[in-house]
Amino acid sequence: MAKERTPLPNLQPILLGVGFALLVVISAATVYLVDRAATDTQKLTQTLSVEDKLSNVLLAVRRAESSQRGYLFTDNSNYLKEFYAGEPEARQIVEELRALTRDNPARQATLDRVTKELDAKFQEMSETVTLNQRGEADAARRLVLSDAGRAITEDLRKTVDAAIIDEARLAAERGAQSRQTSRMLLYATLASAALIVLIGAMSVLLVQRSARQRETAQKELETTNANLERIVEYRTADLTEANEEIQRFAYIVSHDLRSPLVNIMGFTSELEALRKDIFEQVAKLAADLAALNAQAAEASNAGALEQLGSDFDEAIRFIKTSIGNMDRLINAVLRLSREGRRDFQPEPVDMNALLTAIADTVTHRAVELGASIEVGALPGIETDRLAVEQIFANLVDNALKYGREGEPLQIQIAGRANASHATYEVHDNGRGIDPADHARVFELFRRSGPQDRPGEGIGLAHVRALVRRLGGTMALRSALGQGSTFTVTLPRRWAPGTRSRT
Repeated sequence: MAKERTPLPNLQPILLGVGFALLVVISAATVYLVDRAATDTQKLTQTLSVEDKLSNVLLAVRRAESSQRGYLFTDNSNYLKEFYAGEPEARQIVEELRALTRDNPARQATLDRVTKELDAKFQEMSETVTLNQRGEADAARRLVLSDAGRAITEDLRKTVDAAIIDEARLAAERGAQSRQTSRMLLYATLASAALIVLIGAMSVLLVQRSARQRETAQKELETTNANLERIVEYRTADLTEANEEIQRFAYIVSHDLRSPLVNIMGFTSELEALRKDIFEQVAKLAADLAALNAQAAEASNAGALEQLGSDFDEAIRFIKTSIGNMDRLINAVLRLSREGRRDFQPEPVDMNALLTAIADTVTHRAVELGASIEVGALPGIETDRLAVEQIFANLVDNALKYGREGEPLQIQIAGRANASHATYEVHDNGRGIDPADHARVFELFRRSGPQDRPGEGIGLAHVRALVRRLGGTMALRSALGQGSTFTVTLPRRWAPGTRSRT
């Protein structure tokens, strides 16, 4: 008589329990790492902003000082415009720095010193201006030549430079922390995918083994396994998407926002070289004056000094342009960051009324462009009103911005709905988008075609992020010279926690 085989224990419930427990742990770790990465990025952006504003304090003082000396040299009161504007600007920047660094006692103490040195500097400059205005030009010049003002300026520069160096060190630390968090998030994603795939593989083996012993339970086990695989797919997609967003954001901070700084550093070196050339020209001028009469020396050196002045102006212009670019990029990133933290509140939205209101707000601009906007019958939805308004306001604004020369612009907005979703299309007959750039236009700070329209390159990236947060999808059909159609699909009823599966 054959020995009866003892049935193996059913490990499927245990495995599923372990799998779901791992999913809970991984989800919690992912949420923590994503939040930590966002915080790290915000701190890094704040540090870069502090560095920029510290430099702006010195720029404001130097502009005021140049204005004061121009006035003393020419006795022309028109030079005092920059002087009178310099002090309020410098003090406003210091107050902004206090707000940005209120959690840093050491930086607050530095700003106290900066405030005292600003008081002394502007008092010294105001005294020279007052003396000159009273007709005591010689006394004003003696005060300038006493080097008291230069000593104050040097103390201020040393204080600000020390703070900038400290902020740069802090930025490097926070940048390293941000990269470490991104790596941890990537490792968590890969580990979770590997664990889930392993659990899925073990589940398949157990299903097959259990089927040979109990054929009647085969369908139930297969269904359970299929559900687990779907959970694996959804969760892996969510983790991959979150990691890609963090990587793109890290790229912006490390590349796009650092690029203007590279320009500033390069042109600062050029200014230092020009400073050396100026002293050489002055020395040469002194030698020429000793050998020739003053008129001949001036004629021989005027062209060289004029060229140096032109080089100075060009270098300063490039530095100001780079600073402006950095400020624009930082502000754009901060706006996206603040919008990403806003809590959505679902409510019934009349899409016909909302799109008509958007069209009304751009009527004047449309008339100037010779454009027409047609709003068809649109199905209503229950969602966050502000987010939907931002989505379609951006799409309509984009359509108005990129019309074709010599072709009357026509914008048509249509919609349809089924039991679960509503689909809206914003169509225009503008200049269109090259199919090779369809993915590019949805990336931060990336634009398609000629860069002949104003903008920062964040509109469509912001729109797609909002659509995804609302649990919807977004698509683009377009070709050069044939217009564009943006398709937005949203749930008829959105609830917090709804996620897009695209």
